[in-house]
Amino acid sequence: MSQTFKNATRGLAAITLMLLIIPIASAQTPWATLDAPPTGIAPSGDVLRPGHLGRQIGNVEQTMHFYYDLIGLELRGTRDQPRPFSAHHGLQEFVELGQDVSDPYDAYSRAALLPIPGTAAAPGGPEMTIEAIEIKGIASRPFNPPLTDPGASYLTLIVTDLDKTLGLLKDEKFPVITVGGSPIELPSWPGMTGKIRAVFVRDPDGYPVELIEVTPAPASTGAPGSKVLGARASVVVDDLEKTCRLYQSLVGPDFKFWESPSLMGDKAYENLTGTTGQFRLAMAMVPGSPVIMQFIEYKKHNKHFARGYFQDPGAAHFLFFSKDDDVMIARVKAANLHTLSKSDVPVFISPTTRSFFVPDPQGFWMEFMDNGVKKDPTAK
Repeated sequence: MSQTFKNATRGLAAITLMLLIIPIASAQTPWATLDAPPTGIAPSGDVLRPGHLGRQIGNVEQTMHFYYDLIGLELRGTRDQPRPFSAHHGLQEFVELGQDVSDPYDAYSRAALLPIPGTAAAPGGPEMTIEAIEIKGIASRPFNPPLTDPGASYLTLIVTDLDKTLGLLKDEKFPVITVGGSPIELPSWPGMTGKIRAVFVRDPDGYPVELIEVTPAPASTGAPGSKVLGARASVVVDDLEKTCRLYQSLVGPDFKFWESPSLMGDKAYENLTGTTGQFRLAMAMVPGSPVIMQFIEYKKHNKHFARGYFQDPGAAHFLFFSKDDDVMIARVKAANLHTLSKSDVPVFISPTTRSFFVPDPQGFWMEFMDNGVKKDPTAK
């Protein structure tokens, strides 16, 4: 196992030199320009910071119990405060197109925000959250694709005590994906140093969550005593280069990629993830944060993969908090993409906050949101 992963982190300067020498097909500039996996804190650019991993869920209470009570994320508001359902025009407009419903404005929803310690650029700064959205009133169905299928995604949480956390989840009968039900030791992983132990579990909606413990513990911007030290978000893709170029064209040049120089994966990793097969990996750090996004393309994967709908429990999206959504929407249109709204423009979700969603080639969604750039002309 170790040789495969070591190959992925070796000779990176030489790989970069080769990229400069070898002609690029169709005269395109290289999309993977980092000579090593990203670490540290990425500066802000057109994207100011990560906003959230948005999760469509089946039940807010169950989700809070899993992530807050058992794993140790933070929670906006109090644990027992009322979280009533309401009709939200912005959310309704987001499911207007292609979401397999004829009555999107019948939707109503409620949400919980769960900040993830260690995801802010500096201690005390705004952290990336899990936005858990429970949507009712329109048709939905569970979305739990195989982890080798494009469109699948998962969240990685770096925890301080893996055995204790896993024990709590097992006591509550949450499913463990990892073969044997116990953590796997990884000799290495790009961008991480030290002893690495990991396990994959499923949350109440079947969404995959990787729990990792690294010894010695990595630096974190989380508060002292936090049970979680950071996070990564991973998306399985159909075409690694095509997907990474698209994200880079929308997020901006500050979204810089590193690509593994060789195929990765072996029996231990297969046991960890419950998958089979080798894969290519690309990583980029979200501007304004230490949060890494990983994009994975399996060498042999289903080319007829299913796509979820925005409102399906188990579906997910990633929010990039932007400096100006007008800049972002111009990039979307230049890429010949359409948002999930008929208006095809940023939607006001409050008097001074705008947002829009756009699907990537796998049907995973990117959300871009700004605040204070413009005011809703219809607001009182």
